[in-house]
Amino acid sequence: MRLYAAATVALFLFLGGQAAGVELMDEEEAGNDQFVRSKRGLNDVPLGGSKPFDAQQAEEQLQRTLDKLTAGEGPHYKIVKVYTASRQLVSGTLTRIDADLIDGNTDEQHRCIVEIWAKPWLEQGHDITFKCRNQKVVQARHSRSVEWAEKKTHKKHSHSHHALDKVDHLFHKFQIRFGRRYDNTAERQMRLRIFRQNLKTIEELNTNEMGSAKYGITEFADMTSTEYKERTGLWQRDEQKPTGGAPAVVPAYEGEFPKEFDWRQKNAVTPVKNQGSCGSCWAFSVTGNIEGLYAVKTGELKEFSEQELLDCDTTDSACNGGLMDNAYKAIKDIGGLEYEAEYPYEAKKQQCHFNRTLSHVQVSGFVDLPKGNETAMQEWLLTHGPISIGLNANAMQFYRGGVSHPWKALCSKKNLDHGVLIVGYGVSDYPNFHKTLPYWIVKNSWGPRWGEQGYYRVYRGDNTCGVSEMATSAVLA
Repeated sequence: MRLYAAATVALFLFLGGQAAGVELMDEEEAGNDQFVRSKRGLNDVPLGGSKPFDAQQAEEQLQRTLDKLTAGEGPHYKIVKVYTASRQLVSGTLTRIDADLIDGNTDEQHRCIVEIWAKPWLEQGHDITFKCRNQKVVQARHSRSVEWAEKKTHKKHSHSHHALDKVDHLFHKFQIRFGRRYDNTAERQMRLRIFRQNLKTIEELNTNEMGSAKYGITEFADMTSTEYKERTGLWQRDEQKPTGGAPAVVPAYEGEFPKEFDWRQKNAVTPVKNQGSCGSCWAFSVTGNIEGLYAVKTGELKEFSEQELLDCDTTDSACNGGLMDNAYKAIKDIGGLEYEAEYPYEAKKQQCHFNRTLSHVQVSGFVDLPKGNETAMQEWLLTHGPISIGLNANAMQFYRGGVSHPWKALCSKKNLDHGVLIVGYGVSDYPNFHKTLPYWIVKNSWGPRWGEQGYYRVYRGDNTCGVSEMATSAVLA
């Protein structure tokens, strides 16, 4: 069996006289995702001597190793064929895999020995050595939290000093990539401290991830949690008060649910927008819902104005947050929504200048979907259109891609702080492991550079991050 899934591998070049046999990452470490977790006893690997193991199993481990090292830079490799593989216990677990790899940068194929040395008691991460014919020996040290890896000559610094240098270098690259400029040295040092702390959070998310998501350095990597929350903006509902929405009457879906469904493919989802440094997620969630409903009803996909809600919704607080429930009521009271082109987004509250003669869509109210019922959400999505939801955005700050399934302790369903839009669902299949990862497709409002071209895939089926706690939809007039 041949596996052609490309993976990006971030590597350190060690040009000094390092021994070539240093490797790391055992099966548990390389396959940290829930669907590849395995328990391994000492009887599986002989102490001291090496033991061959199945080529397909080796191919799967090698692919997981490459995937775990995805870092946005460095050589890209495709696995062509695995010849042999062995393991032995030598101060950790040493795995050797003899395989053909294609260098994605040059399209050249090389016969390589990949050595993976797992030493779980060390915090530095995993040492991996690629020894390919007619190529320099390349070594990599992988820590789960690393987003970029630095190509540099290895010097004999102390571990702590090297770690500080590495973080500073990552921070410098972060500044360049996201155009960060600080007023003075003191502010830069403060942001560097925050950045360093956020790297620990990234490591914690990656270590405890139960899905396939990768977390790393994003544009929010120099922000405190308080500053980051300003980029969300969803208020907490007062559960003691009625929302004002009617309970949704969810029609039973006839037949079996399709395995996957995506309103983007049916021309019912507008391009990803960017709320900027304004806590207006609630407005984007509502307009996205109405855009979808309008497209399903009329066959026309139109962009409606979030700025109108910032300016004219007197119950919510514009960039200081709001609630989708209030926004639905405001649209009904105001008299509808103008197009985005007629009332463009400014990312700040201004004087309301709604023109009723330019109102193109009206709502008569909104409905609440059954709390905690993702099956009902699936039925509603299939029969009506995209759904506005509240979500705990804890894991989204450093999300880079994949199906996000963080531990509940890291993403409580009780702390909803971000309004987003569900536009579809699907399933990621892993036939080699006889596992699947069902997910929701979530449209965010942080621009197309964030996440998966502006989208977030979150695990479907156990109310991850409160995905089914606050699901609502407008009712068009």
